[in-house]
Amino acid sequence: MGPDANNGGSDWATPGSTTPPPGWSADQPPSSPPPVTGWGAPYAPPPPPRPGIIPLRPLGVGELLDGAFAAIRRYPRATLGLAACVMLVVAVVQVLTEWYLLSGIEPPTAGDTLSDAGDYLSRLGTATVISFVITELATLLLTGMIIAVIGEAVLGRPVSASDAWRRLRPLFGRLIGVSILTFLILAAAAIPGIVVLVVGAVANSTALIVLGLLLSVAGGVYVWPMFALAPAALVLERQGVTRALGRSRALVRRSWWRVFWILVLALVISTIVSGIISIPFGLAGGGLTSIGGRTTGVQFTQLVVSGIGGLLASTVARPFSAGVAALLYIDRRMRAEALDLALARAAVEPVSE
Repeated sequence: MGPDANNGGSDWATPGSTTPPPGWSADQPPSSPPPVTGWGAPYAPPPPPRPGIIPLRPLGVGELLDGAFAAIRRYPRATLGLAACVMLVVAVVQVLTEWYLLSGIEPPTAGDTLSDAGDYLSRLGTATVISFVITELATLLLTGMIIAVIGEAVLGRPVSASDAWRRLRPLFGRLIGVSILTFLILAAAAIPGIVVLVVGAVANSTALIVLGLLLSVAGGVYVWPMFALAPAALVLERQGVTRALGRSRALVRRSWWRVFWILVLALVISTIVSGIISIPFGLAGGGLTSIGGRTTGVQFTQLVVSGIGGLLASTVARPFSAGVAALLYIDRRMRAEALDLALARAAVEPVSE
């Protein structure tokens, strides 16, 4: 499988060196060879190989997005099917948790006692924490497996959900570590803004409050793209936690704006798709509750219908987002390390276990 992650893992494409050849810049492929004339006709270089879902060369924005959709179309069981199974577990846990904790309990009103308000808020907080933890773990699991699928899809190799899980299983703990450490880094980046915000609130200064909000958002926005490729580096290179974060930072550093806008575009597309699918189910759930004439607390029918909408939305949107991030990682390596040359060799070589 490769060396220990603490010492750097083996690359999924090739265990050999990915040192750029002479003339390869950090963000551009080598310059095209000069036209060669023969009997008056210029020489046209052959197109880049395309063994899988993308051509093996630095990718444009449209090719990154299309590649994610192509992976879903070509491997529906390992993407949509996998996402449906994982998110079904999440939906069931969320529905049962919210029904058990919030059923028949009204939100606090002005006339309620402090004890009643505290009971409702504690139940709501417990349901929120359980939902958040389950969703995050499921999202990490799905993201890691989709990355493994994308890695094989780029090489044109057949891949199943069980293959993806076999590759991810020994790395899942590290993937959780990457997620936790990334969250802590994001929180640390927002601390200066939070300090200014608190000072502004104490001093009742609108200018300081606005400045604190801007600094908090700016810190998180800057850090987010820097470490967004760490999951792909961990899964495809079998890196350790800190090495994967450092790998992502190194790949993004010279192309921060491009990575940022591509991630934002993918987020916007996935959010729109999720909204188109889930909003009608949310409205339908509220309508069924009203027709039933029951207005006390959270209703089971509403939870189930909304949960189905969330399940369908996540089944489509999450594989797309994870696919774009994985392809963006591969694109950055093709631009910075001539990875496309190693991929072209790996695509025609037998898979070594």
